[in-house]
Amino acid sequence: MDFTNVTSAVDATTIVSAITAIAAVKILPGVAKWGYNKVIGWFG
Repeated sequence: MDFTNVTSAVDATTIVSAITAIAAVKILPGVAKWGYNKVIGWFG
């Protein structure tokens, strides 16, 4: 079986963007909570 077409379709940029998206989803809730607390702290 020849997987050349499959492996060429999934190139490095696709993998990097997928990892970046997963990291963003994991990091964003913490960043959002931190930012929210900072803004509330300014007005509090």
